[in-house]
Amino acid sequence: MDAEQLEVVVVDDHLAVRHGIELVLREAGFRIAGVAGTVAEASALLARRRFDVALLDVQLGDGTSVGLVEELLREDPAAPIVLYTGYTQPESALHDAVRAGARGFVLKSSPPSLLVGALRAVAAGGTYVDPELAAALSEGGELGRLASLSDRELEVLQLLAEGLNGQMIAERLFLSPETVRTHVRNATAKLGARTRVQAVAMVVGGRGSG
Repeated sequence: MDAEQLEVVVVDDHLAVRHGIELVLREAGFRIAGVAGTVAEASALLARRRFDVALLDVQLGDGTSVGLVEELLREDPAAPIVLYTGYTQPESALHDAVRAGARGFVLKSSPPSLLVGALRAVAAGGTYVDPELAAALSEGGELGRLASLSDRELEVLQLLAEGLNGQMIAERLFLSPETVRTHVRNATAKLGARTRVQAVAMVVGGRGSG
């Protein structure tokens, strides 16, 4: 999906940060579908506006955005949500967001190009885990279990980590989409991960520790 066609909702309670994000995204060709600074504002905005991807700060002035993420994903399990955070240490809000099913996680100190890539990947149905957040997001899984994956399972997870969606991976590897889904389910189970995103985080973290 081309960036010019993407409409993004930006939720951050710091006005200067939000303006900076808007500037970066507009320069990258995105359209800003709406902005919000609180959980309440974001909930109202996301309920009434069409968007291709939503960028939500994890910690807002009136609470965390995790409850909102859970609400959005209950209504649409494939909702394209990227979480934006200033924290690198494991924190319950991030773990809750992983369990809820959010597919994108980006650290605020990462380069703007990484944020743009994450938004594009998630909007296209893919997954994105910032390498600097991989350790925090994979907590609870066992990196030692990576060795239990078949070459194909590891290859599929690595492609997910690069932001490809299931259809793209199927085409790349000459597999059916259902076979790709089976590999993801099996790999996730072998790793003891709760979700696909946590499994991807373990692969990204494994690269960093290798």
